[in-house]
Amino acid sequence: MRKYLLLPLLLALVISCNKDDVITQENENPLIELDSETGVYVVKVGKEVKVNPTYSNVDFAVYSWKYNGRIISDSPSLTYTFNQSGSYYVTIRVDTPKGSSEEEIRMEVNELAPPVISLVVPTGGLNVLAGREHKITPDIQNAEGAIFRWTLNGKEVGTTAEYTFNEQELGSYKLVLYAKNEDGDTSKEVVVNVVDKLSADATIVAPSFYTENLVKTVALGRTLYLRPYVNISSVANYQWSLDGEPISGANSLMYAYTPEAKGEHTLTFALSYGNSAAQKRITRNISVTGTDKISLDIPVACIDASEKRPYTEGCSLNSNKVYEFIPAPGQFVNETNTAGYTGTESTQEAAIAYAENRLATTSYVSLGGWGGYIVVGFDHSIENKGGYDFSIIGNAFEGSSEPGIVWVMQDVNGNQLPDDEWYELKGSEYGKNGTIQDYAVTYYRPGGAKMATQWADNQGNVGEVDYLGGYHPQAYYYPLWIKEDSYTLYGTRLKSKTVESRPGFWENRSFEWGYADNVGDDMPSKDNPNASSISNYFKISDAVNLDGSSANLTHIDFIKVQTGVNAKAGWLGENSTEVYGFTDENNKK
Repeated sequence: MRKYLLLPLLLALVISCNKDDVITQENENPLIELDSETGVYVVKVGKEVKVNPTYSNVDFAVYSWKYNGRIISDSPSLTYTFNQSGSYYVTIRVDTPKGSSEEEIRMEVNELAPPVISLVVPTGGLNVLAGREHKITPDIQNAEGAIFRWTLNGKEVGTTAEYTFNEQELGSYKLVLYAKNEDGDTSKEVVVNVVDKLSADATIVAPSFYTENLVKTVALGRTLYLRPYVNISSVANYQWSLDGEPISGANSLMYAYTPEAKGEHTLTFALSYGNSAAQKRITRNISVTGTDKISLDIPVACIDASEKRPYTEGCSLNSNKVYEFIPAPGQFVNETNTAGYTGTESTQEAAIAYAENRLATTSYVSLGGWGGYIVVGFDHSIENKGGYDFSIIGNAFEGSSEPGIVWVMQDVNGNQLPDDEWYELKGSEYGKNGTIQDYAVTYYRPGGAKMATQWADNQGNVGEVDYLGGYHPQAYYYPLWIKEDSYTLYGTRLKSKTVESRPGFWENRSFEWGYADNVGDDMPSKDNPNASSISNYFKISDAVNLDGSSANLTHIDFIKVQTGVNAKAGWLGENSTEVYGFTDENNKK
C-alpha cells in the first residue's frame, strides 16, 4: 500500500471441547448462501421476486429482511413485489444465541425481466470422476413460463431446468444452459473436467513454503495440535489414526496429540463424504452420488526440547537473519529499485538477501496482499517474561493501518531452522465475528505483463490484485522467484476495516491491539509525535494453540509476520503490511 500517498490525505472460532484429546471446532456464526451468484435479483415491475437462501448454524434463529429501514419479512425466504422500476437494496439478517450474520442484496426492477441463471461451481472448477452422476440444479430468476435447453459440446442433451451429468470418457466438456421467456433470453456455461482421480482437497500446512518432507516435531510432555485445511463444502466424516490404528473418539477435524514417550510415529487423517446411494452437495447447485475419500499421513517425532539460547555479550537486540520472504502479489513486489531480486532469474535467496539488507537499514519490507509473510530469527532466544517481550517497527498512522498477524516459534529440535510449530499471537480480533482462523488464498500468475493478479480463497470468493502502473510500473506484481504458476498461502484473516469515508478518500482503520503495522494500544509511540520509531509491542504469553488455549511457551526463536486483511482501498491498492525491524525488548531493558 502506498502509505506515503496517504500522508497528504490522511492524518491517517473457536468453540472447542476437549474429550479424549479430541478437539472439535465449529464456526458458530450463521452462514448465509444466496441463490444468486452476484447478490443481484432481476424482476419485472409488479411481479413477485423470490429470494430463497440456504442457511447453516441457524438453531433458534430469528430472521429479518429490511428494506428502506423497515422490516418487510421475518421468514427465512422473501417474497416481495416492487411496483416501480429502479434499484432497491434489501438486507437479510440472521440472529442466533451464538452470533449474527447479514447480507445485502440488490433488486433490479425493470420493465422487462429476462431469465437470470446462477450456477455456483467449486473453486478451481468442476472436476468430476468418470461415470459419477452429478445433478446440476441452477437457480433461475424469472423462470415462470421460460423454456430451457441444455447442450453438451454443442449437442442438445436436455430441455428442463435441471440436468444430470454422467460421462465415462476423460476430458473437458462444455455444458451450456439456455433459458428464454417473453422478455428475453440468456445462457450460462460451465466447463466440466472428467478425471480418473480427484486431487486431495485436504492439506497439512508445512511451517515453511519450501518444506519438502513434512515431519511434525513435538517436545515430550507437550501437545501437538493438528487441523488440516479442507476444501469440501459438504458434510464430511473424519477419523484420526496412530500408526495405522484408528483412535477411539478422534473423529473431528482438529486433533490434539500428546505422545507418551519419545519416538517416531505416523498420524493419519482420513476424510470421507457421501455414500454409494445418497447424494452429497458440492455447491448450492451441484450434487453428486457416490463416496470420496482422502487420506493424509503425518510423520511425528517426539523429542526432548532443545535448550534456549542465552543472550550474551555480543548478541544483537535486533533480528539477525531472514529465513523466508514470501510476499503475496502487490504493488511493491518486483519493483525496479529493489535490485537483487527482480527479473526473470530472481531467486528466493536473492529475495531473502534483499529483505535482510532492508531490515538492516530500518527500511520497509512490504509483504504484499493477504497472506504474504516474512520469517526472521535472532542470535539468541527471547524469553517469555510476561510483559512486552519484543517489538516490530511498521509505518502505520491514524487512518492507515494494515495489520499483520504475528506468529512465533520455538526451536524445539535445535537445528536453528524455523521448521517446528508456529503459534499465533492472539490479538484483539481473535475469535470475533469475521475473523477466519483457517483462511487460504491461491494466487495465479497473470497471463501477461501489466495485468491484474487473480486470486481465489477457500471461502468460495475470487478477486484480483489490481495493476497500478501509474505508480508502480513493473511488469508483474506476482513474485518472479516463485516458479509455479500459482501458489497458496494459509493463515488467519481479519475482517477488513477499509472504508471510503467520502468519494476518493480511503481509510484503513485500526484494530485495538495485537498486530504489526497497526495503530493500536500496544503502540506507546502513537501519541508521541517525536517518537523515533513506530513500533508495536508483543507478548509471548499471547501465543495460542489451534484450539485457542495458551501455548505456554517459555521462549521463542523465530517470528513471522503475515498480512492479515484481504482488502483494497480503491486507487491506493491492496492492503499490505510493511515491517522495518524486529527488536528483543527484554534485553533492551
